[in-house]
Amino acid sequence: MQARTAFRLAMLKNDYQPLLNDCKRPIEKGWPKRIVDEAEVLSWDRSALLSTGMKIDGDLAVIDADVADASLVETLADALSKNFPTLFEHGLVRHAGGPKEAWIARVDEPFRRLASRRWYRGSDPDDPEVPKHMVECFGSLGTRQYAVNGPHARNQAGEVIDEYRFAGGASPATTPRASLPVLPKAAYAAACDLFDAIAAAAGLTAIKTEQNNGAARAVYDLTDDMVFENENDTYRLDELEDALTAAQHEGRELRVTSSFLGQGTNATKCIVGYSKGGRYVFVHDFETGLTHKPANRTPPDVYKLFEQLRQRGRQ
Repeated sequence: MQARTAFRLAMLKNDYQPLLNDCKRPIEKGWPKRIVDEAEVLSWDRSALLSTGMKIDGDLAVIDADVADASLVETLADALSKNFPTLFEHGLVRHAGGPKEAWIARVDEPFRRLASRRWYRGSDPDDPEVPKHMVECFGSLGTRQYAVNGPHARNQAGEVIDEYRFAGGASPATTPRASLPVLPKAAYAAACDLFDAIAAAAGLTAIKTEQNNGAARAVYDLTDDMVFENENDTYRLDELEDALTAAQHEGRELRVTSSFLGQGTNATKCIVGYSKGGRYVFVHDFETGLTHKPANRTPPDVYKLFEQLRQRGRQ
């Protein structure tokens, strides 16, 4: 038996749901609704996929310190531990290379998502080389999993450059779910608020959502040739409506990655919505604050302007 299989079986025994992952992405279709048992875990033993995920279900919750600055992470951890000491005394602390951490515990009231603002240091927030820092908290009311064992990232040659690990050896394979601390939902909200205060005090700048007359800025750039991906499936633009209807029927959100724009693979950054007045789907990107709408829904006056600019370009 492979060591990763023993880890997954131990997770299952400790009342967690393991997932078969390719680094941080689950590969089994329909994983949010699947109930994994021992026989299925054993069937993964010969799989070439080395990573293991953990479904965030029931009373599980995660504080994801997506912060690439070790001093900010340490300051946040110190601030949280003063009011919620059991988080670090009995919770799980997952590392994935670098200073970023995920803190896993339970919650007294399941929730979907809570988040701080997104912060940066420097003069140009659009520079991809400038690190962005944010704290997000995820509960079981959303569709979410976290990789907990095995490779986290590979280089272009396919070599493993980072692996998941846990502080103090306490992991889902060694720690029964029932022994994790139960924090109030307010603790997760506090993590986001505290980070906003810490980032501001450290001189960082919050990324401002682009607005137009107080509303989120809309761009009309969704086309039929785009592919929308998430951890469950891939969709074309004309398939998003059915996928959204199915998700709403199951009481969950439909999220996709920002890869339809040629960038990003995090399936929590974009949410699919439905414009009841306009009768079409849209994709809102929380990272940029932009709402992406179908190109064929461009308002007539805007469309006319685009045509004028295009004609000028041909002259």
